[in-house]
Amino acid sequence: MKKTLALLVLSLLVLAACASHSAGEEISRERAIEIARESIDFEPGNIEAVQETEEGRAVWRVTFYAKGVDATHPGQVSFVVLDRKTGEVVSLGMS
Repeated sequence: MKKTLALLVLSLLVLAACASHSAGEEISRERAIEIARESIDFEPGNIEAVQETEEGRAVWRVTFYAKGVDATHPGQVSFVVLDRKTGEVVSLGMS
């Protein structure tokens, strides 16, 4: 009886933990930028974060522009692609 009750309680705890991150939840734009910033080594002047789908996967594409960089003044640009559900870094790039 005690074993059955303990197993039931454990099952409920596992179910509650799984439900706390539901299938529909995604990391916020702010969290995506925070995670992506860990992958760059310069102080950005401008940051863009857009939701995209790559190969069927919902992602955040966070682009960092070095200070003074724009269409007429090229310079350091880095992008970080993150899974929108897990925050996992999917790819990195720079120019």
